[in-house]
Amino acid sequence: MAQYSHLPIFVKTYEVVKLVYRIVRQFRKEYKYSLGVELQQIIWQILDEIIITNSLSDIQKKEGIERISQLFDKFKIRFRFAYEMTLISSEKFGKAHKEFEEIGRMIGGWQRWAEK
Repeated sequence: MAQYSHLPIFVKTYEVVKLVYRIVRQFRKEYKYSLGVELQQIIWQILDEIIITNSLSDIQKKEGIERISQLFDKFKIRFRFAYEMTLISSEKFGKAHKEFEEIGRMIGGWQRWAEK
């Protein structure tokens, strides 16, 4: 992780990975191995895409950032669904939502940088 500690979006997303694992651990069995696993897989994909996109040339970064943004939207929709199915407490959802907002701002900033 130290290799990517200079990337705030990586650090913040890594923290969300840990949060997702703590939350999914408490899902009811019928959701833990379906929706829970999917949430874990998507958040890992986002982290992987951050690593890949960071290593691309500046010209190629725009496409990578777009993939990250799309995956993040996909993740947030499923996370909200889990909340609406009462798998996530309001307290945990609120905490996670603040983290998501910050990551969203970082993605947006990265997109604006790439468009210049």
